[in-house]
Amino acid sequence: MNYRLQDFIKYIIPGLYIVFFAFIWNITSPKSHINTKALKDYTSIIILLIPFVGFVIGYFIECLMACIEHIFYFSGGRRPSYTILNKRCHLYIIAEDDRNKIFRQHKISDSSIDNKSSGKILQIAKQKINRENVENFRINSILSRNIFGSQTVLTIIYILIDQQFYINKLWYVSLIFSAIFLIYWIHHNHVYVKYVLAEYAKNINTNDFIFY
Repeated sequence: MNYRLQDFIKYIIPGLYIVFFAFIWNITSPKSHINTKALKDYTSIIILLIPFVGFVIGYFIECLMACIEHIFYFSGGRRPSYTILNKRCHLYIIAEDDRNKIFRQHKISDSSIDNKSSGKILQIAKQKINRENVENFRINSILSRNIFGSQTVLTIIYILIDQQFYINKLWYVSLIFSAIFLIYWIHHNHVYVKYVLAEYAKNINTNDFIFY
């Protein structure tokens, strides 16, 4: 199995994020049973294990968030492709000529575009383009999604370990960070889809039409 550095980063950073904060919470907790002095004797082993544990946790977060994202769209959640193609948000738009080329290619219009057809268009676009041209945007989208997932998992864990979490300011800080990371993921997801569609429009042969 050959992982590129970017693929490795999208797993290990979210994993290490959880490992770091879980460790800090544990040693600062009055109920902690960790002997920090004894840890010095196992420093070399811990240094070797932390990247491995971080990778495994990050891989789990990747699987979890990918499933949640697919369930969200399968359940009718609004897709970024629909937002962009329908011009629902002016923060994420493609050139009008590119949008018109996509609409003509798929025989759709402003009145007929919907969430489902937008998803199909995006899937076709991913198959038609050179994905290396948008790879950085894809990695940014996945990494921001997984960081949001890690922060959400930490927030949930905090609820489970502290029965009075609702009166603890730290939990509210964690909740705020989760919301910030969610917004950041939504942003990067839309940016990625925007560039996929823009790249797709460049490669469209207007003589080939796709019918649903």
